[in-house]
Amino acid sequence: MKLAKQLSIATAGVALFAAVGAKSAEAASVVFKGQEGNRFDYTIQFDSANLPGDFERLRDSSLLTLSGLSGVFDVTSDYPTRLSVETKEPDFVTLKLINFAQTGKVGTSSLFGNFSLFSSFTTTGLAQWDIIRRNPLGKVATTFEGQVTAPGTPVPEPFTVGGSVVAVGFGLWTKRKQASASQKI
Repeated sequence: MKLAKQLSIATAGVALFAAVGAKSAEAASVVFKGQEGNRFDYTIQFDSANLPGDFERLRDSSLLTLSGLSGVFDVTSDYPTRLSVETKEPDFVTLKLINFAQTGKVGTSSLFGNFSLFSSFTTTGLAQWDIIRRNPLGKVATTFEGQVTAPGTPVPEPFTVGGSVVAVGFGLWTKRKQASASQKI
């Protein structure tokens, strides 16, 4: 009896821990496919099993937002009649799914979900993305979010910053020493 009670407490604890630590299901992800010069290529990939048979559905009029970008000057879609550019700023892009209504198997990419960002920077960093998906009646929106490799602003290396601080400090010290030497004469 005592063993059964301890076992049930342990099982409840594990179940509670799993429920608290569980990540909510996502409808889709923005996946970085590669980079060629200043062009960064992406696809939208299905990621969760919300429909029977492990299929996911992306709905018309869903919005896809990428933020935290750097130097974006152009955005293209492989199928602009299905994935249109709504907003294009150097650090923020919004795309809209039009006549999309796609259902796909988990882990596959959407047929019409390929797009490219063009940036004045060729270095990479992490950007935030989210997909706001509305239900067919438009009353409730679900947001799915994550991070993806994207164009980033070049950041100086710590040794470069540290070396610059030491050089400026040494220059000020030398200047002060020269000023005090000229006052003594």
